[in-house]
Amino acid sequence: MRVMQIDELVVRGINNGDEKAFAGLYDAYFTYLCMCATKYIFNPDEAKEIVNDVFVQIWHKREMITYPVHAYLLRSVQNGCLNYLRSLRTREQVIDEYRKELLDYQEEFCLNDNNPIQVLEFEDLQRQIETIVDELPEKCRIVFENYLYSGKSPAEIAEELNISINTVRVQIKNALDKIKLRLGPLFGVLLFYLFK
Repeated sequence: MRVMQIDELVVRGINNGDEKAFAGLYDAYFTYLCMCATKYIFNPDEAKEIVNDVFVQIWHKREMITYPVHAYLLRSVQNGCLNYLRSLRTREQVIDEYRKELLDYQEEFCLNDNNPIQVLEFEDLQRQIETIVDELPEKCRIVFENYLYSGKSPAEIAEELNISINTVRVQIKNALDKIKLRLGPLFGVLLFYLFK
């Protein structure tokens, strides 16, 4: 794909805060950079997020942008993709850790007989979880309630709330971390509910 040429005057305009010059750079490079990012991460929606983030950073640091910009834009997108992949790996490790805890909990649960006291304990646990969820920061609470109570996937929540799937996953992880801290060993019950 051929990119429109951006000359030094456009870059100088961006340095001086000219929004039209910035829009020209955006229009010239957005699709091309999205294609480049998609080759790295294989996810067109996340690629668009990364490229948009690059442009936001360019605007914030507009005085420092120099001509020519082509190599700088490509390197910025590569770095954005690298950061995304690293954060994805971290999130996957967290989910794997929670799944391992769930397996440990299920194994322990199988070794014990189920009795009416445990049913009462589960109802008490549900009340504790509701209290903890109510105390979460508003954005985190809204995302987690959709995930926990409505059973929506991160992709569905992202679309409904008009936020990135990355943000949804981070908010779910933050909520789970806080709940785990408060519930201690009983956290396994919640994991059983989430991943059954």
